[in-house]
Amino acid sequence: MSQASFSYKSICILRLSSIGDITHMIPIIKSIQTHAPKIDITWIIGKTEYSLVKNISNVHFIVIDKNDFLSTFSTLIYLYKNFRFDALLHMQVSLRANFISLFIKAKVKIGFDKHNSKNLHDFFINTRINDSVRKHVRETFFEFLSKIGIEKRSNNTDINIKYKTDKHLTKKKYIVFNPFTSSRRFNYREWDINNYKVIADYLSNNYNIHSVMVGGNTEYEISQSKKLESQSNIINLVGETDLQELYNILRECRLYIGPDSGTLHIASILNRPVIGLYATSNPNRTGPIDNMDNIINKYPMALYKYHKMKTEEVKWGKRIRDRNAMKLINIDEVIIKINNILKT
Repeated sequence: MSQASFSYKSICILRLSSIGDITHMIPIIKSIQTHAPKIDITWIIGKTEYSLVKNISNVHFIVIDKNDFLSTFSTLIYLYKNFRFDALLHMQVSLRANFISLFIKAKVKIGFDKHNSKNLHDFFINTRINDSVRKHVRETFFEFLSKIGIEKRSNNTDINIKYKTDKHLTKKKYIVFNPFTSSRRFNYREWDINNYKVIADYLSNNYNIHSVMVGGNTEYEISQSKKLESQSNIINLVGETDLQELYNILRECRLYIGPDSGTLHIASILNRPVIGLYATSNPNRTGPIDNMDNIINKYPMALYKYHKMKTEEVKWGKRIRDRNAMKLINIDEVIIKINNILKT
């Protein structure tokens, strides 16, 4: 540990969302606690995301409910009046996060480098991390620790969730899939839900394994999941689990299948084999960083097909906004990955 870290007795981390990025934050928190244990950590986090990591010890959470403006404003006033930090790690560039940072008193406000900055982020910080060009999101997060003098890392991803077997899955051998992703506009990351029916039949017939379908509680997800409810080899838990229950379900699965989502990243931090389905976003930036061997990466193909460009020619993080892009991933490719995992 460098001498610089000794000058920080208290830090505030501003990272509200998303679930996937919150999983990347876990080794950041653990690295601080392991290699600079005297630093007091306050983490400003979204309400949904907090429900996953709330059991982490020795972290003071300040929870923001983006759907309740009055509650959020009251929390921010409390924050402004009662806290002062040696450093703010401003680890989100959204307009909401930038606004929240105005209520955080800190001697040093560390933000992203020029390449990763947007939404006027530059006006809310007074120092930057080192240039982080074409790096995975988690590697960029670690640049914030380097800035406060912490160079060593911890691989600990334990978030202190009590082990509990789901009542639907007692004594069952199963895999998990989540067909759904975030509901952002033009977010074409979902693979055809009917493909999972074929996959479930293959797993049942060849490995005698059940398939567990998970997802959120939106009307869209619940209605779409009903398309597969007639399958006796698919257990439909869409909309029926909170994040800690989902964590426990993933903890016991034989493998996980799905597009880029928070569920995929939870499975990855649990060291489950992950078959990540990528065509509209670059897995080298947002993929399961410790679990990349089994991903299916059609992003370069999609980029050339729809934009006639190569990955090195486009801005890092560019999305493919075409609803047909995920069709580049075929069922046989997924089955090959399944066999590679389950036959070992």
